[in-house]
Amino acid sequence: MSADGCLLLGSPPSNWDDSQTSKVHARISDPILQHVEPVGPQYLAHARRKLYNRTFSEDDDHLAAEAEAKAKAEAALLSQDEDLTNLNNLVIEPDHKDDLKRDPRDWKAQDHYRLLGLGTMRWRATPAMIKKAHRTKVLVHHPDKKTAAAAASSNSRSSSPLLGMFTSNSTPDADNDSYFKCLQRAYEFLSDPVKRRQYDSVDPIPEESYQPIQDPADQIEQERDAEVFIEAWRPVFERESRFSAMNHRKIPSLGTEDSTKAEVEAFYGFWYSFDSWRSFEYLDSEEGDAAENRDDKRYLEKKNKAERMKRKKEDTARLRKLVDTAFSIDPRMAAFKEQDRLAKEAKKQEKLAQVKLAKMEAENEARIAKEQEQEKEAVERVKREEERKEREAKKKLIRKEKKTIKTLIKDANYYCEKGTSMTPSKLEIYLSELETLLDKVTLEDLERIRDELLSKKLTHEDKVKILMAAAQQLVIDGLAQPESLSQFGADAVERPIKTVEQPIESPTTVTSGNVPTKEWSVEEVAFLIKAANKFPGGVSDRWETIAAFVAKHTGLPQRDPEDVIRKSKAVKKASSTEASVNKQLQSHKKTFEIRDAPSVRYDIEGEIAPIQNSGTGVKATAKTKKTGSAPVSSAQVQTPASSSSATPMSSKSATPVKATSPMATTAAQKEPASESSAATTATTPDATAAPAASLWTAQEQKLLEAGMKAYPPSWKGEGDRWDKVAESVPGRTKKECKLRVKFLQDQIKAQRAAAAATGSK
Repeated sequence: MSADGCLLLGSPPSNWDDSQTSKVHARISDPILQHVEPVGPQYLAHARRKLYNRTFSEDDDHLAAEAEAKAKAEAALLSQDEDLTNLNNLVIEPDHKDDLKRDPRDWKAQDHYRLLGLGTMRWRATPAMIKKAHRTKVLVHHPDKKTAAAAASSNSRSSSPLLGMFTSNSTPDADNDSYFKCLQRAYEFLSDPVKRRQYDSVDPIPEESYQPIQDPADQIEQERDAEVFIEAWRPVFERESRFSAMNHRKIPSLGTEDSTKAEVEAFYGFWYSFDSWRSFEYLDSEEGDAAENRDDKRYLEKKNKAERMKRKKEDTARLRKLVDTAFSIDPRMAAFKEQDRLAKEAKKQEKLAQVKLAKMEAENEARIAKEQEQEKEAVERVKREEERKEREAKKKLIRKEKKTIKTLIKDANYYCEKGTSMTPSKLEIYLSELETLLDKVTLEDLERIRDELLSKKLTHEDKVKILMAAAQQLVIDGLAQPESLSQFGADAVERPIKTVEQPIESPTTVTSGNVPTKEWSVEEVAFLIKAANKFPGGVSDRWETIAAFVAKHTGLPQRDPEDVIRKSKAVKKASSTEASVNKQLQSHKKTFEIRDAPSVRYDIEGEIAPIQNSGTGVKATAKTKKTGSAPVSSAQVQTPASSSSATPMSSKSATPVKATSPMATTAAQKEPASESSAATTATTPDATAAPAASLWTAQEQKLLEAGMKAYPPSWKGEGDRWDKVAESVPGRTKKECKLRVKFLQDQIKAQRAAAAATGSK
């Protein structure tokens, strides 16, 4: 090492390379992962700071304050111990006059501490104090010492200050050793730790020590001032704490007026669960020594044990009452309760405010949602109104275009050859099919057809081809039946393969959803009604079960549940419609007076032939046919095939048609049998060929009557009345429904006219 304190290195080895700054002698070992637990005073200090949320300086100040308080407490205990162990300063009390006259046999009633001159020290006296006090007393009251003391007192009572102190109250008898025996008994108990503990267990305390409240004024003052309360009650709890089984240093103190709620609650919690070591064995009866046998001794022991338990309970109740009294008047607890009440009230108000705020928010949200809903409804209402106006405008345009096209066709004489015209019956069929054609095409097609018909460059034949092309396109698209547009050559068009034309003999049932299904047979309907009654509402998979029941009993393929539901509704609706029709028939029967025998309706293959006129008259025949299980009546009026103005009918026009209208039926029943029908011939149009308005089935007639009843002329609902009536008759247009009603009205008028003419003759 150099003189300036620096460490000098030796010369490098011969193989040292000056270009290298370092040399590797060995590799560093690989790191090892070890589990380390935080321990030690530094970690405890860190945890303490985190727990109490303190800084380093605050934690240091707190530790210093705790150390100072601990040092003061130890110093106080040390000074107290020094005072207690300082025997030189011990003051022994003089003999009490009552003790000098005490009988040694009544040793349980004597005060051992007072006999030894330790009446003020009592349970705080140490064994050394007890020993010194006993020796002092024995020097005066020993029998051997009493004779000399008595002689000396006769010469000079005041020669010894100590002797004068003990003999100031009375002069002991030299031959009486009773007092000395009492002293010996007192020392015997107080020098033995077990016996002294038994005596301390029943050591009487002045009654005033248990009454810190002497009058109501003291209680009022203690309830108002915490300092006064603590000063009055601290000695009480300190005297009671000597009976605690817990270490005295761990017993919580009454505290001060600045004590926290936790400290005060801990104090009262300790006293409410106080564990006392008092046994009251000192007061046991001593008669057991004189017991004659073991049974008597056991009985006495049992009796003593019961007495100890009784005293123990009484002492616990006394202490509990004492603690209850202190707890009830402690002003600190009243302040804490008030704070808790205010905090609870504040929390309640806060909760109410939150509830009120939440309610207001909910109301605002509901109001906003309602406003949005109203705005949405208003927008939708406006949209619906616009759509309605658009539909109305479109309908208006369609009606206008249709009217224009009809006017153009009428002005062109329906594109007939020059010098010719259509018969009324054919014209009616033509107009009906033209209405069907115009109802099926779109507005754009109507405008196109109108423009082409207005064109002067096209001939009548070209315009007829335009109408025929439109009708054929409808048939190809599946929007119309070929027979409904036969006047425009649509019946010659071959329909696409994807569409299956159902024969007239077995028509299909068209539902409201435009889904064709196979026609229901009478047997299927009968079993459907039976199954609906057998499996009422509430049955699991009811409609699947009904469909399976119908298929099982009829032997036919099982139908779809939706088809079963639709048919069930249709049967129910038909039943109600039939009831209303019957009721209407009964009212019509009451209206008209039948003067002649009524005619009988003919049923021709389930349909009614149209009424035809003849020049020779109207002939009524009767025939009855059973359909299903109920007889069905129909009216048929036959007309000769020859007529001067008749036009040959097509095979399709000659198909008989069923008529079950109450108006037509009533008129047919009232028609009298007469050979002359001039009036009928004059008022009824030529009907050698059946008009299209008469080609209605009985089911369509029922649906029409139900629709007319549901939408009477006084109906004020949304939309056109005849549109609603047409919707109730599937497959029929509004025009066809109007023509059918007009046709029935004309038939009734003709029959009434014929009946009036016959009556006049």
